[in-house]
Amino acid sequence: MARPVAEVSGLSVHRGRTVRLAASIAAMALAALAALVPAAAAAPQPGRALAGQRGSERVGRGAEAAVITRDSYGVPSVYAGSMRGAWFGDGWAQAQDRMVQLELTRRSVEGTLSAIFGAGQLSQDETVRTFFYTPAELRAQYRSLSPAMRQALQEFSDGINAYERSAYASAASMQGDVPYEFFVLGKALGLAGPYRPAPWTPEDTVAVGDYLAREFGGGGGSELQNLGFLQYLQGELTARGDPHADADAMAIFNDARWIDDTTAPTTVPPGPASAVLTATSEHVTSQDIATARSLAQLASVSHAALAQATAALANDRKTILKTGISLRVLSHGGSNAIAVAPWRSADHHALLWGAPQEGFGTPSVDWEVYLHAPGYDAGGMAITGEPFILIGRNADIAWTTTSEENVDERIYADTGVDFSASPPTYLFDGKRIPMTAIREQIAVAGGAPQSFTVYRTIDGPVFSADPADGVAFSIRFASWDRETGSLTGFAQLGGDTDVSQFRHSMSLVTTLHNFLYADRRGNIAYFGDGLVPIEPSFAVVDPRLPALGNGTEQWKGFVSFRNMPRSVNPAQGFLDNWNTKPSAAAFYQQNEGDEYWGTIFRSSLISQLLRSSRTITTGYLEHIEHVIGTIDNQDNTRPAAPYFIPYLVRAYQRLAAARSPLTSPATHPDLAAAVRVLRHWNGVTTLGSPAMSIFMNFLEAYERNVFQGGTFPGEQYTGAVNFSDPALASLGNYGGLGGMGTYNFLYHILARTRGVEPCGTLCYTDSYFAGHRDQLLVESLNDAITILSGTGTQLGQDVPGFGTPDIARWGYAPAQDQDWDSLDPLAAGVTTHCGTSASQNRSTFMMAVDVGRAVTGRDELPPGESGFISAAGAPSPHLCDQVTLFSQFRYKPMPAA
Repeated sequence: MARPVAEVSGLSVHRGRTVRLAASIAAMALAALAALVPAAAAAPQPGRALAGQRGSERVGRGAEAAVITRDSYGVPSVYAGSMRGAWFGDGWAQAQDRMVQLELTRRSVEGTLSAIFGAGQLSQDETVRTFFYTPAELRAQYRSLSPAMRQALQEFSDGINAYERSAYASAASMQGDVPYEFFVLGKALGLAGPYRPAPWTPEDTVAVGDYLAREFGGGGGSELQNLGFLQYLQGELTARGDPHADADAMAIFNDARWIDDTTAPTTVPPGPASAVLTATSEHVTSQDIATARSLAQLASVSHAALAQATAALANDRKTILKTGISLRVLSHGGSNAIAVAPWRSADHHALLWGAPQEGFGTPSVDWEVYLHAPGYDAGGMAITGEPFILIGRNADIAWTTTSEENVDERIYADTGVDFSASPPTYLFDGKRIPMTAIREQIAVAGGAPQSFTVYRTIDGPVFSADPADGVAFSIRFASWDRETGSLTGFAQLGGDTDVSQFRHSMSLVTTLHNFLYADRRGNIAYFGDGLVPIEPSFAVVDPRLPALGNGTEQWKGFVSFRNMPRSVNPAQGFLDNWNTKPSAAAFYQQNEGDEYWGTIFRSSLISQLLRSSRTITTGYLEHIEHVIGTIDNQDNTRPAAPYFIPYLVRAYQRLAAARSPLTSPATHPDLAAAVRVLRHWNGVTTLGSPAMSIFMNFLEAYERNVFQGGTFPGEQYTGAVNFSDPALASLGNYGGLGGMGTYNFLYHILARTRGVEPCGTLCYTDSYFAGHRDQLLVESLNDAITILSGTGTQLGQDVPGFGTPDIARWGYAPAQDQDWDSLDPLAAGVTTHCGTSASQNRSTFMMAVDVGRAVTGRDELPPGESGFISAAGAPSPHLCDQVTLFSQFRYKPMPAA
């Protein structure tokens, strides 16, 4: 969160602060290293397993008693005579493996990192406290849970705290069980011994759950970026002398940020029950009026205020992401999933594949555990700080989830704010209402406490304000103060035994997720979940732009669960999802980059591979992961190959027949060979394929030539509209080019795709290619050849060119970009030998489950189960013992149910 530097008329004005966490903590760690106990540390206490290693130990007493066993990869199975004991053992085992991560996660999601890391974390703490909840609100959320849920969270907390008490019980136990990082932190904070976390509470678990639900189950909030893009287009076209600048800018905006592409692949198979929008001239007129009306209502807001708000929100999001990556807590969402019906499987059992994509770190954000109590046998993936199995299987069913990537956030602009009042007031339904003011104080290690005020309107937290303009911007979350519904829904999955119970659990979920399911009876199913807002009519407001906060443009409610997308036992015999558009019904979205749902989408490759077999095995599901995991990188370039290559080949043939200089063998001697390589490529193979290298660089160059004024200075042919103004750099994670000039946009232009709302096809009637469609295609291929022949950085990934014109030597090789030896900053000075991997488009956790009479499966969770490093700096043997599995696309057995 941009932080207050001054109080102006009762409301804070904000600016950013640089985070220097890694460097400062690394220095602390190295300074403290010499004070640590040498490697000859005391042995663990008799009768207990060394932290996180293979063996068996009894924990807890009475109803909380449990036995924890670990397999050869250190994965715990908890056996208890009651669910109280199971949750207690769950907490004990998680603290044993992830004590440091638990503490960093808790502080990250509650806004208390500055108390241990100093002023460098004030941005993170202020952001979290602005967008999430106060301690009192967390307590109220906990009290609202059912008795069974409250007991589960309390027992989980008791297990964590019992393990920590045992770890700190004596000098010997501290040397064996207290993590290295806490010795470093204790030294840095001037403590007499290792840092000791405060007891874990159920409210901590609620806070982690709220954060997870929002970050992995939220979408939207891009209205300011969209408005900035539209205003940029208006200015760009006006400067060029376009007599219809506003109308043309709106047309280009509609083409780039379409409302719905009815040609996009979906998870729910198309059929008679699928609703599809039909384009009509009346609909176009309504859309145009809504956009113009929204712009007119925002005309009083200055460009400076809009730019400030856009930058503030972007900075808030970047701060959370940067801190999550640095501290190995939370990163990003993605994920792919497959369910296969028995008639398509080789053994006539239902099959399920689950692969969440949350980023990578050492340790992983994910953790694996198996819980066994009377009437309960469930296991799989949990997330540190949570007791429940989020993705996994029990004795009857298997399930997985992905981010739905729909819209459940909305930016509101309140104009006419009275900043002379304390707190400031704003207009809603014709009445002047005071903002809610929450005074926060943040403890800061090595400094004085810092105070700031969080303001909220009826719509939500205020993230930017401009007293000179009399405007404040807030963000509304559909799940606000209701994220515990998702926590409860996920918690119930481990005990569900059939599709009816699973459906009920789905009905409780309040954030946006896709769920795939399979059971022993042979059923497979898909459910799209969460609170999807019902927007006002497009004739009233354009949902792509900020809404007014005066009460006239509020949501009209939420789509009921019975009307959310679902599919049970589809005729095609499988279901797949890779954050795919849920169904053919019109789903408004605000995804960035090439996740903007369109004709080309990465999940089509999964569907293609599934359709090609009726003897699918879990091994085949693992093969699909190998294919899609090497799809290239997070830009997902390869799915576009079958769509663009035919246009490129035909353009080359036409220009060659016309003897265009662009195709001259004298000046472009490798062009014909590159075209042949692309023509004969299967469009699937990447590793070692020159065609993949050529296509990736071609498509990146093509986007730059059409939308960014050229790949190289002085390009002969460029597109008609330049999206590359530096002002677009603030328009989201992908910037102006990737965020707005997507390959689906390019393909819509090439193919003049029909079925794209709001105009049914392209809204802009002039040529995006400035009359040089074929030339831009071939010029882009020539640019790719130049890049690959040289030694400069390739487009699309941070690796050099091949330094040779020999196309046979251009085999695609992804960057080894995942350094498993990169630990959290507190572990500076620890030496590990985990190695590197190519992250490409791999998943954080992967499981393939055969849901037969016995529910069995294989999985992997790189780099390993444990994050523990001993006081002497010795890593757990399970810190990174799954890296080889990951790098070689191999899997280990899941512990038995």
